[in-house]
Amino acid sequence: MRNFRWRGAGVASLTAVAACAAMAGGAFAGGNPPGANGTVKIDDKPFDSHPNNEPHVGCVFQVDFYGFDKGNYNANVTFTMQPPSGKGRVVRRDRVFIGEDNAGGGTDLDAERTYDLNMDVYSFERHPKQGFHIKLDVQAPGANGKIAKKSKVFWARDCIDP
Repeated sequence: MRNFRWRGAGVASLTAVAACAAMAGGAFAGGNPPGANGTVKIDDKPFDSHPNNEPHVGCVFQVDFYGFDKGNYNANVTFTMQPPSGKGRVVRRDRVFIGEDNAGGGTDLDAERTYDLNMDVYSFERHPKQGFHIKLDVQAPGANGKIAKKSKVFWARDCIDP
């Protein structure tokens, strides 16, 4: 009998946990979870709003910002050279407004920005096949005072010397 009660208590506990999870899911219905949400994707030409990441792009490309929180939020964007092209040298900084609407998940496009790094990378080491190795870092404030930190490492090819 003791075993039976223990199993019953376990089933009751699991049922309670499942109910809490269902209620929490309902509280965030509409895709607006609290916190520092969002993701970034690198987009090659032709530019589109599909949430795919293209890690081999030309020197002219877009950064797409998806699923960030609603509010007066700007993302701080930094491009840094990575080995073998360079080590840690910042080549570009930018700020992008990303708080237009609620955090809607990975397909909710909040912003897109086109970058041309031709003039920024020409003095660095170019890999003969891949081009320039670059890291994108994004820091964006979000709901509840949290900071979303996102990054991507990618290759930029077909860059022209000035």
